[in-house]
Amino acid sequence: MRQTALISGAGRGIGRAIAQQLAAGGYHVFLLGRDGEALASVAAACIAQAGAADFLVGDLCHVHDIAAALDAAHARLGHIDVLINNAGTAARGTVQDADLDGWRAVLDLNLWAAIALTRGVVPAMIERRRGAIINISSISARHSAGNDAIYAASKHALNGFTASLFEDVREFGIKVSSIMPGFVETALTAQLGKRDTRMISPQDVATCVDFVLASSPRCCPTEIVIRPQRAP
Repeated sequence: MRQTALISGAGRGIGRAIAQQLAAGGYHVFLLGRDGEALASVAAACIAQAGAADFLVGDLCHVHDIAAALDAAHARLGHIDVLINNAGTAARGTVQDADLDGWRAVLDLNLWAAIALTRGVVPAMIERRRGAIINISSISARHSAGNDAIYAASKHALNGFTASLFEDVREFGIKVSSIMPGFVETALTAQLGKRDTRMISPQDVATCVDFVLASSPRCCPTEIVIRPQRAP
């Protein structure tokens, strides 16, 4: 029986790299995102790698879309072995100039969607006494900068959630990990004026996911920090 994985934000960048890596390893992946054309492209690439793939278009800022995603994933996969909470966004600006509605949307996607998806899969993982939940966080959860308050806050909160989740489920054999990359060459960093050739590649993050999943039952890499070798 194939292992299964639910991946949010799977249409491009880090999510796409993780989806293709898991598909190449034989996983049946279920892809979530806002861009149906991009998701179809990723699903086709996963199937071409001898994996199996399904996808659902939705906006994880909306509670009903999260519920629909969980229902569809369980219906198609039967059970979920691995959850990758990767969907995320950013809003730059000072606190004094904050667009509170925009900042709320960042929290909804970066934090609340991860919490809700986790809540939807973890009871069955506990019952099966196995599984993995990997949250794609950021180095901003460790090192905050100006104009970055809401993104940093969302990632600090995601790390706190991840650490507490591990304590809640560790005795059931469920791996929980937070992966914190520095600058990654994606659409999110394309407008920052950095040297993209010096950034981490999405594949580097996918390799970290593999490392977590391949770790022995006796250990769990609860936090992984990866940074560009040379400053972008």
